[in-house]
Amino acid sequence: MKKWLLSLCMVLALAACKDEKKEEVQANAKPVIKIGAILPLTGSQADMGEAAKAGMYKAIDEQDKSSLHYDYQFVFEDNQAKLASMPAIANKMIMQDNVDAIGMITSAMARVVAPIADQKGKVLYAYSIEEENYPAFGKYTFIQGISTEAIADKLIHLFRNDKLDNISVFAENIGVLGSLTSYLDKKLSQIGIKYEINTFNPGEIDFRIALEKSKSKGFTNFFEVGFPPERDIIIKQMGEAGISNQNIYSFSLDLGKSSVAYEGMKTVSYNQGTVDFIKSIQQKYNIDNVYGSAAFYDFVNIVVEACENLYKNGQNITAEEITTYIHNKKQYKCASGECLVNPNGFILNQPIVRLYEGDDWKEIEE
Repeated sequence: MKKWLLSLCMVLALAACKDEKKEEVQANAKPVIKIGAILPLTGSQADMGEAAKAGMYKAIDEQDKSSLHYDYQFVFEDNQAKLASMPAIANKMIMQDNVDAIGMITSAMARVVAPIADQKGKVLYAYSIEEENYPAFGKYTFIQGISTEAIADKLIHLFRNDKLDNISVFAENIGVLGSLTSYLDKKLSQIGIKYEINTFNPGEIDFRIALEKSKSKGFTNFFEVGFPPERDIIIKQMGEAGISNQNIYSFSLDLGKSSVAYEGMKTVSYNQGTVDFIKSIQQKYNIDNVYGSAAFYDFVNIVVEACENLYKNGQNITAEEITTYIHNKKQYKCASGECLVNPNGFILNQPIVRLYEGDDWKEIEE
């Protein structure tokens, strides 16, 4: 009997000790900040989603976690690049996962989610292109990218440097690409270069007749602005029509995986970060395409910086406070150099020119 009582006491003592340790761990645990990302993780654009994830992991991997006030955790959801799925995924992230901030690719998706983020008091971030003077999407929304007019300016500069006397534009009639085409039309008309604008709709797969018509008019240089799969189809058909890669220009051709078929082509692109940043992303996270890595790296760093500087022991940080903090920064160092936050929430980067050479994209100075 005594042995039984002694064993029972030991068991109870051990249990009490475990409970005390559990309570001590809980007492010392850091409060959690959850950063969500709705990305294309499967399907034809999965490489973009993986690039964005790599940028987020790099940002948190570089933090001195012992000095942080919060434990930062990621929540990922796959939208397969489908706009219709966004409201349900965003509500799930907010209501079930209790995220504090949500990131995504494209401003079109941000427009859908912004009312939900405003209502629930969550910071929203997207990587896209937009007109610099657009009205704010929502109270807590930030769009990081480049303005359509800045892209058009960079293209005009490139065409002049290459001494082009003609250019035939093939532009997809979709979203902000329409704005880019309008700016390009206006600016081309001012520099005395022979040009034409051909527009096409999403889903078109045969550009051969249009290309032959352009060639018959004497056009020898071509500029393509569109998204996959139409972009890849038209570039393939340009090659089949005998148009040299050196005479083909593009907007954001490097958005997808590299291809030797692009050898000699120039593209005006998003800034994907410094050379060292790109190399470190590719090597550490074993990815080829780094589209979005720099922007989502900035996204996490901005949220972490805001939360750490706004830390209030035992109190939650609101989306209003984080938003105010980011707006007050105005200009800051980012993966692509300097970033500027406009009052409407647009975080500006400058477009760059890249050349596909030696099985890789090289940033070039015009």
